[in-house]
Amino acid sequence: MEMKTYNVVFNNSDNSNNKGFKHSFDYCKNYILENNGTNNSYFADYKGGIVDVICNENGESVYSETIR
Repeated sequence: MEMKTYNVVFNNSDNSNNKGFKHSFDYCKNYILENNGTNNSYFADYKGGIVDVICNENGESVYSETIR
């Protein structure tokens, strides 16, 4: 079975950025849980927007939450 990798993507009505991650789903989800609500990385710029964990292989969003 092929190991899938995941990335963290930030979106609001004007912009989109991503971390360029090629990590496990758990790594990416934990990154969001630990950093959402802080000013780390893109979280400060995208408050009120959405942050997703995206599968690098098929482009599907597998986890999503609002940026605090």
